[in-house]
Amino acid sequence: MISRKTGSTILAGAVLMVAGVIVTSMLLATKPSIIQITDGSFKILELPYTYTKNDAYVLVISSTISGMMLSYILTTLLAAGKSEVKSMIMEEKPAEIPLNTDIAAIAEHVKEGTQLIEAVLTALEGDEKKLVKEIADHGGEMLQNELVLSLNFSKAKVSRMVTDLEKRGLVVKKQYGLTNKVALADKLRGERNEN
Repeated sequence: MISRKTGSTILAGAVLMVAGVIVTSMLLATKPSIIQITDGSFKILELPYTYTKNDAYVLVISSTISGMMLSYILTTLLAAGKSEVKSMIMEEKPAEIPLNTDIAAIAEHVKEGTQLIEAVLTALEGDEKKLVKEIADHGGEMLQNELVLSLNFSKAKVSRMVTDLEKRGLVVKKQYGLTNKVALADKLRGERNEN
């Protein structure tokens, strides 16, 4: 059985389509043309299409109905999306890592049976997550210039991110020739080696 909200959304969609067809067919109406024959040659003259008062009323009413139905459908879909997002947030909220947190504090947030590296990746967001995952995928350590190439980030951005992650105790940076070797912190590397 279809819910009332779903039924009204389907009805609004149908009304939107009908009103759209009416407006489109009126706007794309063919122009009247006249064939003018003079001196054995002919010329086709297209006359400009003129809308009557009734045509204008139909266009305005159909356009208004289309706008109302479209706004109803979008509002319904956005409201449904917000409620789904809210329910997802209420069901599962990843652990948050404050900027000054070290590995030991992260380990306290991890439930038994889950891997620490997975918890750290879940807690990180965006580019930091990509950087830590890239290091983890390469055996737990990488050269900083290799990170720049593989992630396609600028040198300054990678340097800033590595410094920030180092302050948080997630990675360790060591001088290695003209670049740095960036490695996961011992706690994360140790767990990775155990598996």
